[in-house]
Amino acid sequence: HSSMSWSPIHYFYRSFPFEELAALYRLADVALVTPVRDGMNLVAKEFVASKAGQRGVLILSERAGAAHELSDALIINPTDLNQLVEALHEGLLMPEEEQLTRMANMQALVQQYDVFAWTKLFMDRLAYSKIKQHTLATNTLDEAVMAELLRDYHAAARRLLLLDYDGTLVGFRANPQQAAPDAELRELLRALSDNPQNRVVIISGRDRGTLEKWLGDLPLDFVAEHGVWLRRAGEEWRLFQELRADWKRELRPMLELYVRRTAGSFIEEKDYSLVWHYRRADADLGAMRARDLMSHLTFITSNTDLQVLEGNKIIEIKNTGINKGAAASRWLSSEQPDFILAVGDDRTDEDTFGAMPPEAYTVKVGGAPRSRARYSSPSSAEIRQLLRSLL
Repeated sequence: HSSMSWSPIHYFYRSFPFEELAALYRLADVALVTPVRDGMNLVAKEFVASKAGQRGVLILSERAGAAHELSDALIINPTDLNQLVEALHEGLLMPEEEQLTRMANMQALVQQYDVFAWTKLFMDRLAYSKIKQHTLATNTLDEAVMAELLRDYHAAARRLLLLDYDGTLVGFRANPQQAAPDAELRELLRALSDNPQNRVVIISGRDRGTLEKWLGDLPLDFVAEHGVWLRRAGEEWRLFQELRADWKRELRPMLELYVRRTAGSFIEEKDYSLVWHYRRADADLGAMRARDLMSHLTFITSNTDLQVLEGNKIIEIKNTGINKGAAASRWLSSEQPDFILAVGDDRTDEDTFGAMPPEAYTVKVGGAPRSRARYSSPSSAEIRQLLRSLL
């Protein structure tokens, strides 16, 4: 305890000049850095850098960012008082040889990763990200490309058109059931599929019942639920492969929890998948809940035969190995077309683009800066205009 002439604790709620601060660091036997949360890491590293004689002990909170680097410090939980006291005792009694070893290791790390090293690392990663963006960049579907596409289309004897539905042939709706095809779209699809040189495939995440109801009377081929169900024109629906759906009983309660926590969201249940929609939810809240749910589901489904897909305002859980690209490959192998046009708007369509040969015309709707598609188009209206030009 303190006396009239001596106080064991001096509390300074102010800054110090650099020279005085370095001197205090150098004189100290132990530095106790115990933030509940910290990302700057300045005090811990300044203390290490100031120990010219390499004598001294750093006690550091496990919740400081520097704790992941300065592993030679005594790492503690700042809310555990007993652990803190034990660390203080250990630090005050630590042999000089151990102090020198620990401090030398920490000084080498601080010296190597100084502000210039971190800046260079950050800028290098930033430049690398830009390079990756350029490698995945898409070209706009301009007049020159359109002219080339039409020339190749008319010259081909066998043509394959792979068309996503939501966001590609029709715009998005707050209620997915309100996205039924209008008369213009039905006439357009019928005209394209009536041409004996064309094979038109609607490759969608929609369930087979909805596709059958909206477009089943047209001579179209279908891929439903991202590749779970397949149907050629005039034939019956069949599974891509045998699947299981018993997992839905375990995961549906989690989705229902997020529905209760996110006003406007809802669950869509398909034959072999579950979909959480948040298009009608508040934009910021929906995005935050989607990140949480995606992280949670990814952890739960790891090392299982399930996969989690993030689409446009949706998160879908389904069996692994089933995707639009695998389904599209079946049409490629059976049709062996001379001309291919594949159009889609979200991440699930990237599998389709990836399965296409280099010469195929692949188009990402929405002007995304990064895609496997060769070209991009701003909206579904332009896609309809493109399809009309093929007639």
